[in-house]
Amino acid sequence: MRWKAFGIVLAAALAVPFAALADNNNPPPGSISGGTGGGSSPAQPAKAHAHWFAGAVTSASADRVSIDVLWTGKHDTQLDGKNVSVAVDSSTEIHYGKGQSSIDPGDLVGVFATATGTDLSSLTARRINVRCNCHFAAGTLGSVGSSSFAVNVSRTGPFDTVLKGNAVTFQVNGSTVFVQGKNKAAGAISDLKSGEKVAVIFAATGFFKDPSFNWQTATFTAKHVRYSGALQPAPTNP
Repeated sequence: MRWKAFGIVLAAALAVPFAALADNNNPPPGSISGGTGGGSSPAQPAKAHAHWFAGAVTSASADRVSIDVLWTGKHDTQLDGKNVSVAVDSSTEIHYGKGQSSIDPGDLVGVFATATGTDLSSLTARRINVRCNCHFAAGTLGSVGSSSFAVNVSRTGPFDTVLKGNAVTFQVNGSTVFVQGKNKAAGAISDLKSGEKVAVIFAATGFFKDPSFNWQTATFTAKHVRYSGALQPAPTNP
């Protein structure tokens, strides 16, 4: 299997540009601008503060998105770790990443929003950046269990380089797809063998670009697993 080519294609197509989600230095389009009135000029409304946060979508409808917040701007830390519901209206600008055309549960989003109260209990999105929660890693299989497997990672996507050279555990669920060999035959976790080459597209609980992100405590869930190739000496770790 041409693992190098496979890794390059997946990394280019599916790597998540988290820097775009973290663009909290620019106010969202539609923010109220203006200042205080002076002389005979009419008073202008005060500039609305733009709150910024990012996280994983838990539910989405035409007029509201709920998000498990994983990262916030420095003035919005009270939202960190909470499930936040934000309204979407006709003025909300939605920017989709490559391959995205809707907001779906599991997607990663960065949100600029304004609030009607100081407690941030009522938020309206002014801009939403939507990205697939997709990362890439490849390497040699270590231990294999019934609901997880470990990989000694030798290659990653451009935003996942912290994993390179480490033993990383990936969880599996009912949505994980296993594909074997060049013919892409359907497989299962029970087919994986220690020492075999593997490439994984996975979701992460957190943002790799977040300065406080700790890959050792994050959960990685495999979405697509491709395995095949000559067996290598089984790694001692894990």
